[in-house]
Amino acid sequence: MSLGTKVRRYREAKSWSQDDLAIRLDVTQGTISNIESDKSIPNSILLSKMAKELDVEMNELLSDSTNIMTNSDFSDNAVAAVNQYNPTFNMQSPELMESILRNQEQIAKLIESQNKLIEGLLKK
Repeated sequence: MSLGTKVRRYREAKSWSQDDLAIRLDVTQGTISNIESDKSIPNSILLSKMAKELDVEMNELLSDSTNIMTNSDFSDNAVAAVNQYNPTFNMQSPELMESILRNQEQIAKLIESQNKLIEGLLKK
């Protein structure tokens, strides 16, 4: 199951619209739509926020597992009992890893540029 499908299912399990999730994540509804339709992959920061808002582990969003509990009537103990027999594996896609690495490289370049600007200002 794709990341986008999982996000949609977790969002729907909370009875949230795409707009509801977008507001919680401070992004546009179009961003959520693109993620859910697998047209784009969220960066690591957005993925982390998304997992937190949806009350799931990031590994759950990234794994190949298709088991998503949508019944809010399950107690925490029942969920824990099921999860002990259904371990989550981190099956990150190469595309997602490439995207994360590109984002980290861009952040490193931005920080380096910022440091050069600050050094230049301090010399004046």
